[in-house]
Amino acid sequence: MLRETSLEFIRAVAEEYGASRVLLFGSCLEVPEEEAGDIDLAVEGLSDGDYDKFWNRLLWADELNGKSVDVIRIEGESFLVPIILHRGVEIYVAETSKTVTMDRV
Repeated sequence: MLRETSLEFIRAVAEEYGASRVLLFGSCLEVPEEEAGDIDLAVEGLSDGDYDKFWNRLLWADELNGKSVDVIRIEGESFLVPIILHRGVEIYVAETSKTVTMDRV
């Protein structure tokens, strides 16, 4: 599993680019971050431009100890998406805006 500092960094980047959620999958679910070959993420809710920026910000980031990062779009048509949704672990979910209701007088 990823270290808490790595999780916090990924969450901050997800929030910065407006992701609605991020799932972790692959080897990081089975072995410590140091032993994993890379970090596999699935992201939802990003425009094409923000998806590229999100991935570029994470790729080889010093905050992730220079670990390579692979990112798949949940909205994409990859055969991996159903597997990721079944086995992946949600590590970030955007806070939904709170609706304020007013009582009628």
